[in-house]
Formats: sequence, structure tokens, C-alpha cells
Amino acid sequence: MRHNLQFLRENPAEPAALCEDILIHVTGFFREPDAFQALAREIFPKVFDNKAPGESIRVWVPGCSTGEETYSVAMVLLESLGDRVGSLPIQMFGTDISEVAIEKARAGVYSESSLAEVSPERLRRFFVKVDSGFQIAKSLREMCVFARQDLAQDPPFSRLDLISCRNVLIYMGPVLHKKVMDTFHYALKPTGFLMLGKSESMSAFTDLFTVVDREHKIWSKR
Repeated sequence: MRHNLQFLRENPAEPAALCEDILIHVTGFFREPDAFQALAREIFPKVFDNKAPGESIRVWVPGCSTGEETYSVAMVLLESLGDRVGSLPIQMFGTDISEVAIEKARAGVYSESSLAEVSPERLRRFFVKVDSGFQIAKSLREMCVFARQDLAQDPPFSRLDLISCRNVLIYMGPVLHKKVMDTFHYALKPTGFLMLGKSESMSAFTDLFTVVDREHKIWSKR
């Protein structure tokens, strides 16, 4: 143990590399496709109804890893807006504690094998072919802001219409879980929504959120 500590002290880059090694980056485009269908069917129409012309739609994806979730939500948003794309600007925020993951998300380049859940129509509309695979189209990348953030300590975004935080809370203990849920409640607009992962429970936070779609773990701010 003493030798390990000495090695870390003598090699300043090693603690960050060790942190990267223990982080869990499990993500993909359109994971649990039914959840995205629920967003398009149930949630986004309500978000649109609460918007004045020119008012931005604001979405935050904490624990975004390499960006697939953020881009997936943005694609469904654009599809749901249809002809109203120009009248309601979209602001997508993707955050993660890993700077390496964030850099990959900003670049928006993905291998062909990682696009199994992306339909041919979406591939044509939202991606461009590059040497190393496919890159998110520039117009879509420009509406997505990626930043490093420690969800437990750093300030959140605010005035949000939707937070999509799936399969992040399952790695947290009760105290940190409560802190993060308070943060999400603060960050959402009064008409905002929260979507969690299939394995995550809200039973301890019914004072903060009301269930909208239990099957797909979507809640509204109370």
C-alpha cells in the first residue's frame, strides 16, 4: 500500500487515470427504445404546449458518458417538433464526471457497430460518414453542450423541461441519492419531467415527484 501511494504521489497523471479505470461507461443509442417512444408520445407534446414561440426547450442528461443518450433524446425531440423546429430552439446539456468521455461526446464520432439501434432513416438524417465510422451532423452537435460535472458537488443547470438520468442513481448510496434528487427537483421548471432507468426507484421521493408513466420511470415535478 505504501509503495502504491508513493507511486501515485510521484506520478501526478496516475490518480486521474485510476479514476477513469473505475468509472462505469455503459451507454448506447436508444437504450430501452420504449422509453424514447414514451417521451415522444406522452412528454414532449406537454413540453411543447407550455412553450411560447421562440422559448427554448432545455434538457439535461447527467451521467451522459460518451454522449449517445444525449444525442438520442435530441433526435427524438427534433422528430417530435416536426415543422415547428425553427420556432422552439433546443438546448441540450450532457454532463459526466469523466473528461475523457466528454471529449468523445463532443466529437460525436461512433463506430458503425455501435449504431445497431439507430434506424436507417435516423442514420441518414442525423449522421455523416467519416473515416472512423459515423459522426453526428454538425447542426445536431451544435445544439448539444457537453461539460465535465461532478453531480454530487457542482451546481446544476436550471429552468429545465426534462432531466434524463438513467442508470446513474443505482450506483449511489441513500444520502447521495437524496442530495441528487433534491438537485433535480430544484433544476426542473414547475412543469418539468424526470426520466430514470428501469432499475431505479422513486419510492422515497414522492414528496418531490409525481408518477407520470410508471412503466418507463417518468415523473413530473411536484
